[in-house]
Amino acid sequence: MQRDRDFAGFMGQTLDLVGRNIPVVFLYIVVIGGLNAFGLMAGLIDSTDTIAGAGMGFSVDASDSLTSAAFQLGVAILSIIAGYFVLSKLLESAGRLKATDTRIWAYIGMSILSMIGIVLGLILIIVPGLILLVRWSAASGFLIGGRRGITESLGASWEATRGYSWSIFFAALVLFLGLIIIAGAFGAMLAFTGIDLMIALGSSIGEAAGNVLAFAFGIGVYTLVADDSTETADVFA
Repeated sequence: MQRDRDFAGFMGQTLDLVGRNIPVVFLYIVVIGGLNAFGLMAGLIDSTDTIAGAGMGFSVDASDSLTSAAFQLGVAILSIIAGYFVLSKLLESAGRLKATDTRIWAYIGMSILSMIGIVLGLILIIVPGLILLVRWSAASGFLIGGRRGITESLGASWEATRGYSWSIFFAALVLFLGLIIIAGAFGAMLAFTGIDLMIALGSSIGEAAGNVLAFAFGIGVYTLVADDSTETADVFA
C-alpha cells in the first residue's frame, strides 16, 4: 500500500523499513557502535570524534598516534561500506533496488559533496543547511536505487521533495527527538553503573542508531516521492 506523502506517511514508511530490516539494523549498530566504543575505551578515538556515520567523521590531528590514526581510518572505511550496505538492503526490501552492481564510489562522492553544502549552510545561517538536509534527503535513493549520477541525484531529490518540505522536516524532527529520548534514557541507565565501558557503549550505540534511522528516513522519503515507473524506465533505458 502506497502511503501518502505527508507527515504520517514519511514517519510510517521509515519505521516500516526499519522493522523489515531488523537484522541489518542490529548488525550495523553492534559492529559500528561496538568499534566506536572500543576506540573510546582504548583511547584511539576522542569522545568528540566518534565515527558512526558514513565514515566522514574521520579526523586526525598532530596529537594522534599512528595506531590511533590507523584505527580511525579503518573504522571510517568500514562505516562507509556498512552505510552503503544498509542503504542497499533498505532499497531492496522496498523493491526499489533495480541492479546489484556497486555504486559505492559515487555514494562516497555524493556524501562528501552534500556534507560540504549542508555544513556550509549550517555555519552561515543554519536555515540553508536545514533546507538542504530536507531537500537532499532522498538523494541516496536516487543514486543507488535510481542509478543516477551524483549531481543528478541531488537535483532529483531537490525536485521530488518540492511541496513536501514541512512534512519531511517535522517527520524527521519527531523521529529523531524520539530517538534522543530513548537513547538518553538508555545512556542514563548505563551511566548509573559508573562503568566506563558501559557509558562508552551507550554513547556509541546511540550514535549508530541515529545513523541507521537517518538512512531509513532518506530511503523512506525516496520511496514515497520518487516516481517508481520513471525510475524503472531510467534503469532499463
